[in-house]
Amino acid sequence: MNMETKESGKPLESAVRQLLIERQQLLVTFCRAAGIAPDRAGEDEKTMLLDLCQLLMDYAALWQFEIHDPLAGEELRACEASRILQGEQTMLMQAAQVMLDFNDLVDAALTQGRLTDSDSYLSSLGEVLAERFEAEDRVITAL
Repeated sequence: MNMETKESGKPLESAVRQLLIERQQLLVTFCRAAGIAPDRAGEDEKTMLLDLCQLLMDYAALWQFEIHDPLAGEELRACEASRILQGEQTMLMQAAQVMLDFNDLVDAALTQGRLTDSDSYLSSLGEVLAERFEAEDRVITAL
């Protein structure tokens, strides 16, 4: 896994290490956020949800720009990981949309001062993240 990418100048190996670190932070924050009672969310809980949203966006961006884009580029298109990525593309894009939607939902809810039904959204997000992580792992394993 010593492939250099033209776009970032960073090896994919380094990007994957960073992705796994961010994934761990994301999972810890997600689990903490999942324990928030919507009707009892204080400032600490709201901050945690905002932190979760920031981690979701950072994670999605890291995957997209440091791993996906180099693998989808001309230079690496023939490698096995690139072929697996193509097969997982639809699910990864759907998962990214769910992550963006969750971010928008939390932003709107906090702006309007209401944080109801976060449990169902967190549950759906958790399922999508699990599927996404499995798809990413299939790509990473092929590197």
